[in-house]
Amino acid sequence: MTFDLKTIKSPIRNTEIVVNAKKHLDLYHTILSLAWIEFNILFVVIFIVINLVFGLLYFINPDSIGGLDHPTYWNYFFFSVQTLATIGYGNMFPQGLYGNILVTSEAMVGLLSLGLFAAVAFSRLSLPRSLIAFSDKAVISNHNGVPTLMIRLANNRNNSVIDAKISLSLFKQETTTEGSSIMRIHDLNLLRSASPMLLLTWLVMHPIDKESPLYGINESSLKKSNITIIATVTGLDETLSQTIHAKASYQSTDIFLNKRFKDLFKVRQETNTQFIDLSELNTIEDV
Repeated sequence: MTFDLKTIKSPIRNTEIVVNAKKHLDLYHTILSLAWIEFNILFVVIFIVINLVFGLLYFINPDSIGGLDHPTYWNYFFFSVQTLATIGYGNMFPQGLYGNILVTSEAMVGLLSLGLFAAVAFSRLSLPRSLIAFSDKAVISNHNGVPTLMIRLANNRNNSVIDAKISLSLFKQETTTEGSSIMRIHDLNLLRSASPMLLLTWLVMHPIDKESPLYGINESSLKKSNITIIATVTGLDETLSQTIHAKASYQSTDIFLNKRFKDLFKVRQETNTQFIDLSELNTIEDV
């Protein structure tokens, strides 16, 4: 038995995910995942192919369409466009059993194909998408005397994420006492894992105490480690009233010791008011 294997990107460092592409083919999910330019190209290609095929079928029997001054292939092609899109300008019309059967068949194909594309386009437009931005770095520095892992995120929309929750998970390859190699997942305890209203920024902190899998980590061990930290956020978009999701991953090379994030809060001198400069979301500095 042979399988059509496909490799997809994994957030885990030095890890690839190989799946059976044929077995797990999900056409609806695949189309929803396309970029808008790819989706539009797919629609145009399918639309043109359908009309090319039906135009050829009409052209095979020139008497199937009436009202043509010059029975060229392109006239039949554009009649197919009018039929598929239910435009019907009226100067061309089907005649005979063959022509009417083709028009009936194309009308059914048009209603089905255009209806499906319209439904998928609506689904793509209605999908809730978050604009939560994560810092591209994580830092470890003391917070109230305790070494603390910190990441930062911000809401880039002009609304709030209600009841936002975040979790940090550490992925690490470990060897059991029996000699088996497994990928262990450690849930990292946070000083605060929920926010009633994510409107501005959020500094997520994990204290590295004796219970933490990062306990005792230093510059040397961090470089040698093969760890990945996954951050996941869920919440309710107050405008859409739908649950949104966001995630980010940090490799050991993205974690910096004895660093801290630069303060985003700044003051406008002319009005003496505070504002947040999100352009420095990723900026870190020495402790």
